[in-house]
Amino acid sequence: MTRKWKDGDVYAPHDLSGVEMSKWSKGQPKGRPKKDVFDMLKINPLNHYWNFSMMSEFMTEMGRIKHSKDTGLRPVNQRKVAKAVRRAIGLGLMPSVHRHPEILQPRGSLGR
Repeated sequence: MTRKWKDGDVYAPHDLSGVEMSKWSKGQPKGRPKKDVFDMLKINPLNHYWNFSMMSEFMTEMGRIKHSKDTGLRPVNQRKVAKAVRRAIGLGLMPSVHRHPEILQPRGSLGR
C-alpha cells in the first residue's frame, strides 16, 4: 500500500481499491530528485573542503563517507564530496576515525 495508515484511521472497503490507491501514488515523486543540494545552490563541493559542518553532513559517526543513496546527490557531486572529505582528512581538518579505542579507554587500562 502506498498510503500511510495511522492508528485510529477509519476507512471503507472502497478506500482499499486500486483506484483509490492510484490517487495516492500519483502525487509522490519516484526515484531520486533530478537536482541535488549542490546543483540548487550552484556550489562546487571541492571548494568547501574546509567547511567542517558541511563535510560532516556527508560522513557517518564512525568517519566513513555516506553512500549516494543516503545523501541524495548525483554521481558527479557524490564523487566531488568524497574527494573533498578525503582532502579535509588529509589536511587534518577532520578526524579520520571519530571514536578511536585509545580515547575511549581510561589512561591506566592500556596493555593490562
